[in-house]
Amino acid sequence: MTVLRFFQNNRLVAPYNHLNLLSRDKDYFLAEHDHPFYQLIWVTKGTLHVFHNGTEHRLKRGQLCIIPPGELHSLASEGGYEQLGIDLNQTCDERGIVSMLEKQVKHFVVLDRSDMLSVIVEVDEMVDHFTILAKLQIARLLDSILLSCVQMLDSDTSFRSQMLILMNMRLSENLTLNELSEQLSVSTSTLKRITNREFGCSVIGLFHQLKINKACSLIINSKLSMTQIAETLGFFDQAHFSRFFKQKMKMTPVQFKKTNAL
Repeated sequence: MTVLRFFQNNRLVAPYNHLNLLSRDKDYFLAEHDHPFYQLIWVTKGTLHVFHNGTEHRLKRGQLCIIPPGELHSLASEGGYEQLGIDLNQTCDERGIVSMLEKQVKHFVVLDRSDMLSVIVEVDEMVDHFTILAKLQIARLLDSILLSCVQMLDSDTSFRSQMLILMNMRLSENLTLNELSEQLSVSTSTLKRITNREFGCSVIGLFHQLKINKACSLIINSKLSMTQIAETLGFFDQAHFSRFFKQKMKMTPVQFKKTNAL
């Protein structure tokens, strides 16, 4: 890891407890963990894989995730990446920012804020001369990031939940983009945009990931045969299921079962 910038609460305005600009080396991995505070990871270069609640989120340049307290997650990056990281105080602050997040951001979320990347350049310039004025200006910039994210989530959080519920209900089908957009009463272009912003992947990519998550759960936790699992998830036959599984997981369903049994 190469630390580019690093500041803690004695040099930041509440509720900001920790701020970093850093670069992670390739093949980076951080095992599953959680925090007692809100954390924001904003990718500025490369790709970061965030694994949360059985779903892999691929964060590219400009995309960020907000991780609420107690949410288990792990991090990985094959080629390395750079980030702006923000940790908030555990307790509520006088300005009410933590309280606002507690009301508006109750679940892990991924957003596209590539339109605000210039903020990071401003922060980087200010920390070279960390005066009281610079400290206040950095707080203003961090406020603008969080407030813009909350405003974005006001209209999209319920849509995100609806989409996940609908997809999970129809894992046994070969759901198409047009069918999903019709059920959610949005255009296909809007659906693509929101899915990429919220999950960091395509609509079909998300649907396939949910299928894989369900397949892994059934293989480990049920007594269904591979043929029965294939039928449950809408595959033509076991061979079709095995090819799909191997493409996503780099091993066959049988190999996955043996590995997890061990």
